[in-house]
Amino acid sequence: MEPGAVDMVVVEGERHTTVLLSGEMDRASCPHVRSRLRPLTARPLVLDVSGVTFFDAEGMRTVFRCARVCEAEGAALALVGLRPYAAKVFRILGLDRDVPLCGSMEEALWCVLPRTDEEIREWLSG
Repeated sequence: MEPGAVDMVVVEGERHTTVLLSGEMDRASCPHVRSRLRPLTARPLVLDVSGVTFFDAEGMRTVFRCARVCEAEGAALALVGLRPYAAKVFRILGLDRDVPLCGSMEEALWCVLPRTDEEIREWLSG
């Protein structure tokens, strides 16, 4: 992968889409990332950024805007795998109020998927 590039793998689930990102989310790579994320925003979306080594302001703005588009389309977005420094900056900027920062894929799915009564009963009894 060339410097400044982001590799993106899209995994379509039954009720959500997971996007695995790796590389650098910066001014050079974000236009490509935005164009690839846009068609995915109508479904619940989990961005696994555990492979992202660097976020600049444009990278954070891209995630925030994607979350807003998801919300406008009646879906939700959550982040999983954010590195500690980037997570701290997301929190300082208040972006975590609009974009859940999750510690696991299971937590991210709880943030984005509407739960059925059966799932909630199972969770409460478990």
